[in-house]
Amino acid sequence: MPETAAETAFAAAAILDAWDETPSLRAIRLDLGGERAARYATPGQVLKLRSGGGESYFALASGPRAGGAGHAEILIKRGAPLADALIADALKGAHVAASDPFGRGFPVDGARGHDLMLFAAGSGIAPVRALVQHVIAARAEFGRVELYYGQRAAGEFAYAREHAEWERAGVRVVLCASRPDGDWSGERGHVQDVARTTRLGAATIAFVCGMKGMIAGVRETLGALGVPHERIHLNY
Repeated sequence: MPETAAETAFAAAAILDAWDETPSLRAIRLDLGGERAARYATPGQVLKLRSGGGESYFALASGPRAGGAGHAEILIKRGAPLADALIADALKGAHVAASDPFGRGFPVDGARGHDLMLFAAGSGIAPVRALVQHVIAARAEFGRVELYYGQRAAGEFAYAREHAEWERAGVRVVLCASRPDGDWSGERGHVQDVARTTRLGAATIAFVCGMKGMIAGVRETLGALGVPHERIHLNY
């Protein structure tokens, strides 16, 4: 992702809250302040955080107008040194060095009037959750909306307490476990395989966030359904 002037300027952001979404995914709510948060205009944008001498990109996991003024959420996957350092530092009331939000994000405004297919795998649910919140806030402006969200096992799905709310708001949530436990009752397999059964057509617009192999698989599936490449969007 190219560097921008916004990235290179860091300022302190207060930690408002932090909690575990899953054993491997930690959510953090930041207070970016009104002026900095105003630069967050499109779901799928990112910011950079600095901790322990390192810096990394994190997609914003809440919609541009979700929560209180200046508030934004991110999702951190445990296991990498910088991620673990950030998690250790991110205590309620502490501060973290954060850039302004930046990046192209998902071109959602151009999708109004269309059916939508949203795809997320692993921690890729973060910007897709922001997109879900954005779409729900203007739900009447979109057609049918389907979210295909993949993890390995049942206990790894983030924002589980929100899924029923998304359904009630008109977003079909399809959870796909690639290595499910014996009592798993949801879909089995990867998102790109489960999505082959959709009834949405070629006019659908898709938004995708995940690993390279998953993105390639989604493009192949959607191509087979008649969705052209130019209707399939990443957030960068």
